[in-house]
Amino acid sequence: MTIANWKPEYSVSVKSIDEDHQKLFDLINQLFDSMTKGRGKEIINDIISELEKYVVFHFGREEMYFRVTNYPFASQHIKEHQYFKQKVVELKKDIASDKGTVAPDVLGFLSDWLKNHIAKSDKAYEDHFKRYGVV
Repeated sequence: MTIANWKPEYSVSVKSIDEDHQKLFDLINQLFDSMTKGRGKEIINDIISELEKYVVFHFGREEMYFRVTNYPFASQHIKEHQYFKQKVVELKKDIASDKGTVAPDVLGFLSDWLKNHIAKSDKAYEDHFKRYGVV
């Protein structure tokens, strides 16, 4: 089962970034699938750890493209990345304290943030990256 479905309209026309986004969707869907099978608590630590590592990698890639293309909205976009990373840290603390509703909260936040961030903030750099030959 899935909750976060990749759609062609999420593409930013940069193969590596689109693949990164699809990986993030996969992680969210793994958590959702586990939750629907009653295994959310078993897998949430692994998913959050993987997510934490992968967003560092992915955000690093995007931010490198911002630097080399002198993306004019980089500062605001990076703030969104920092917010997400901070939320992941908070989620890890909640998980460690064994709050009962962590998994549904995590799932909702991750799915909503990812979809909205890609559809708005990431799509905003698509034309800029094309102009600079980032494909």
